Amino acid sequence: MTALTLRNIHKKYDKSTIIENLSLDIASGEFIVLVGPSGCGKSTLLRIIAGLELPDGGMLKMGEEDVTRLAAGKRNLSMVFQSYALYPHMTVRENLAFGLKNIKTPTEEIDKRIQHASRMLKLEEMLERLPQNLSGGQRQRVAIGRSIVQQPELFLFDEPLSNLDAALRVEMRQEIQQLHNTLHNTMVYVTHDQVEAMTLADRIVVLYKGKIEQVGTPLELYNTPANLFVAEFIGTPKINVLPAVWREGALCITDNLALPLSKAPQGVQEGDKLFVALRPEHLQYEGDGDFTVSARTRLCELQGDSTLVWLDLDGHPICLKSFRQLSFTQGTMLNLSIAEQHLHLFDSLGKRLP
Repeated sequence: MTALTLRNIHKKYDKSTIIENLSLDIASGEFIVLVGPSGCGKSTLLRIIAGLELPDGGMLKMGEEDVTRLAAGKRNLSMVFQSYALYPHMTVRENLAFGLKNIKTPTEEIDKRIQHASRMLKLEEMLERLPQNLSGGQRQRVAIGRSIVQQPELFLFDEPLSNLDAALRVEMRQEIQQLHNTLHNTMVYVTHDQVEAMTLADRIVVLYKGKIEQVGTPLELYNTPANLFVAEFIGTPKINVLPAVWREGALCITDNLALPLSKAPQGVQEGDKLFVALRPEHLQYEGDGDFTVSARTRLCELQGDSTLVWLDLDGHPICLKSFRQLSFTQGTMLNLSIAEQHLHLFDSLGKRLP
């Protein structure tokens, strides 16, 4: 296991800044997930950690060693790609052994490591098969197994499950989580899938335009997003956001809709423009709350164990998520309850208000 320290990492392609003065501390044995929209720099950052790309500025340390300019092959890490990167003409056993043979690892040690990895990943009965005879999930297991046999201090994952169907993603997500629980190695994982991030991470790093927007546990990001971008990025379906004006002790969303608060948000002055955010699962139909609002039904989406109801709230589109099976005709007026404790408030620039 090893800790990672990144200080003022900077990377440009041509005239475009991909990562801008990024600093991050990753504890030994921690599972860190990097998330963000396409082009935010998360895969570039992973490649810099791996040594596949060099930063234009800044420092990267593994433990106490400065590895900023160290060649990728000399870093004690292993990387799992979304494309599996298996040799098609080699069996599973040969794929697992390939890297070890290249560094002249004794045959007995190779066999021991393959046996350990194949048992951990349930590959014992597939060792003599070619990759073409494996399912997508089995191929990804082999790719992970190839990393395990290297016995690295650090595991890197670049969207490893993106090519799998939904059922296989759930299965492999559980296996990666179990892998971390067993090995306790430091792991850095890139994904665009929020479910993967929320279920796997000790901490999540949210990136946008090459900068860190927030670092925290999954619940910290969900419950106390630092800004409007994080609030909208974390959570499915996306959080409801309504513009408001602070007037006479209330959040005035429209001329006909105001939410009086028990106390004024810190630092807010009369007439200040704000954003009010509320997660769809915290909007209640036939529930108790501090406020009751009326909204017109636009569409219902039944999802088996839950229902998404898309509504119009005095000209603003909102979504309600109910963990019940509901059905309403278009145009039905619903009375919805809101608890004040579930409101997220942001200033006009999108920064969270205390």
